[in-house]
Amino acid sequence: MNGLRLPWALAHLAQIGESVGERIPAFFLDFDGTLTQIVAHPDLTALPARTRDVLRLLARDHVVCLVSGRDLPDLRRKVGLAEVHYAGDHGHRIHGKAGSGLELEVGPGDRVELETASYELERRLHPIMGTVVETKGTSISVHYRQVASDKHDLVGQIVKEVADISPGLRLTGGKLVHELRPRLPWDKGRAMLWLLGQLRLRRDDVCPICLGDDLTDEDLFFAARDWGVNIVVGDADRDTRAEYRLANHEEAATLLEAFVVQDEAAQTP
Repeated sequence: MNGLRLPWALAHLAQIGESVGERIPAFFLDFDGTLTQIVAHPDLTALPARTRDVLRLLARDHVVCLVSGRDLPDLRRKVGLAEVHYAGDHGHRIHGKAGSGLELEVGPGDRVELETASYELERRLHPIMGTVVETKGTSISVHYRQVASDKHDLVGQIVKEVADISPGLRLTGGKLVHELRPRLPWDKGRAMLWLLGQLRLRRDDVCPICLGDDLTDEDLFFAARDWGVNIVVGDADRDTRAEYRLANHEEAATLLEAFVVQDEAAQTP
């Protein structure tokens, strides 16, 4: 369904609560555009202090996992919380919360191919002002938010040409970003299922609450279909597997805050 036709999540908190029922909510949250505002350059992204506080409080009683396309060390620096789990590089690298001992890296089959593709992209895109090639542990992102609109097609053409000569990598897209990732049966959704399995949380006992704003978050929504709650954040004018929508990262923080308030009310004598 087109995301613009979805009900507003903040007006349906009771229905979301009914979907959770007696199960334990576990939160799987994208970072850029979901918990933060989209900015011109990925290095400038900052997690609002209010949202960080909400995540810290939420993690006292629930599984909270940041599932992002960012490089894992960068994601951990940006969030700065030891109480939450992290799944960077679209779930290919996982670092559990402090004391959990959980670690996982699903690496590329051929790191040389990844490095070669990164070099080719840097070389071919260098003349186009505003392009940012971000090479991560297991993937490459080409940001073109700052590129003149009449050059967008050229950026896409160059990225496709590099993808075509890199058979071990697959090309995916997002909001003003092209991404090259290993051709592996792994994504954000599989990362979520792996983490829940490691935590011994069965499907009958847990309800994933998934928030995301971009196409790669659809993998998360797919994994949680029929047993979780999927919420798309931001510009939702596209087909999505989500059941609810939120306008922006501030509304996402408000939704998460509602769960914190509910927890505190339940613990009050």
